[in-house]
Amino acid sequence: MLLNTRETYGLVAQLLHWVTAGLILTLLPLGLYMEGLPQGSAEAVLQKSWWYSLHKTLGVLLFLVALVRVAWALVQPHPRPLNAERTLESLAAQSVHWMLYGAILCMPLTGWLHHSASEGFAPIWWPFFQDLPLVPKNPQLAGIFGTAHVFTGILLGLALALHVAGALKHAVIDRDSTLRRMIPGRYHAAAANPTASPVEPRFARLPAVLAALSFLVVGVATLTDFSIKRTNGGADIVITNGAEASSAGWTLDKQKSRLDIQIIQMGNPVAGSFEKWDAVVNFDPDNIETASLEVQVDVGSISLGGVSEQAKGVNFLNAAMHPIANFVSESFVHSGEHSYAADGQLSLAGHRQPLALPFMLRIENGRAYVEAELTIERLAFGIGEKGFTDDGQLGFGVLVKVILEAERAAPGAE
Repeated sequence: MLLNTRETYGLVAQLLHWVTAGLILTLLPLGLYMEGLPQGSAEAVLQKSWWYSLHKTLGVLLFLVALVRVAWALVQPHPRPLNAERTLESLAAQSVHWMLYGAILCMPLTGWLHHSASEGFAPIWWPFFQDLPLVPKNPQLAGIFGTAHVFTGILLGLALALHVAGALKHAVIDRDSTLRRMIPGRYHAAAANPTASPVEPRFARLPAVLAALSFLVVGVATLTDFSIKRTNGGADIVITNGAEASSAGWTLDKQKSRLDIQIIQMGNPVAGSFEKWDAVVNFDPDNIETASLEVQVDVGSISLGGVSEQAKGVNFLNAAMHPIANFVSESFVHSGEHSYAADGQLSLAGHRQPLALPFMLRIENGRAYVEAELTIERLAFGIGEKGFTDDGQLGFGVLVKVILEAERAAPGAE
């Protein structure tokens, strides 16, 4: 029997149920396992990438199977619960079913959305495609989807635990045929309950509403987590200009200032940024001999697509041992109209090297606009020198781009 009846599930629903269960019981422990894998060496990073690709590919497969399963459940009759006369128990069982349906869709979908909004690290394998339409590459958006993936995973684990507990109760305590109805060839209504009179469940929409409330909690938790991380990020910078500014100098427009980087991973660009950094700039275009610049960057605040955690590792930025990157200028030169260069020393990942920082400066209508772009040779700072000496695997040059916009403070401001 392929189709459902009001007494039992058909073969199609049974197979979809067990395939879905197998994928979930594979993906949940796999996700925990791969998160804990080390990533200090090139071999470890490649191995971790392989497990992530496996997880993502199985996740996409789960989403597609879940789509078919939920669609099939919506068009097929649902068998009557064998305990419909137990009102609260029946309500709980139906609510958990709706929670499961939502979670088996949302958990893999948020993971796929996170992958689509991220750049780099662990591709989804053939035959599935990498990116979803209308999802831009955006670190903040990827962060939201990543958090939602974690929370929906927790919700799925909770719903699955309740579902399994209910099935065990039916099998061990109630000793009824609820579990056997989902096993192909094991259930026959008349033989299982020869004297039972069918009872229809009392609830229509309430279980779905209760399940929807759990997803509302997940949505609120995701947005709250994002807001907290956004509040804790950012840079505090003041640019002082002795020639044109008041004693209070220039105040950074944080919404329009960025510290971005781009790497080349396996021939593909991966863009990112640092969320926490600070700079003190004293600069007078008419008196550059007195100019000075010091920049400090919290390297642990890096957001670099799917390789953010790897970038912080001991073989790369080594954020645990060297949490701050520091650039201190030694001299400035005027290289052209609106263009300058700051020569100094960059300390990064436990290494110190001379560095020339070219930048463009415009001052218009009381606002200062600064743009700087340079390429840093990562091997000069020991980044990836163990296992990543091939430019085709990880590009030697790291593009750094700084955009600052500041407004001149009012005279007499503090």
